[in-house]
Amino acid sequence: PFLAFTRSMFVAKKPNYAQPNWPGVGLALGTSAALWAFLIKQHNEDVMEYERRQKERHHKCTECS
Repeated sequence: PFLAFTRSMFVAKKPNYAQPNWPGVGLALGTSAALWAFLIKQHNEDVMEYERRQKERHHKCTECS
């Protein structure tokens, strides 16, 4: 009986497709773009480090022995 008078914090309502939630859309797209930029930057740094180590290893194996 006590629960009958409580209100849920979640309210179900029909979505209004005529007025999208622009701040939410901007936040989602901005977050996605930031993550992609970070991943591409990290990938490029990893490739440069890999190439540097390969060059270093190649140098040690052939020229200095």
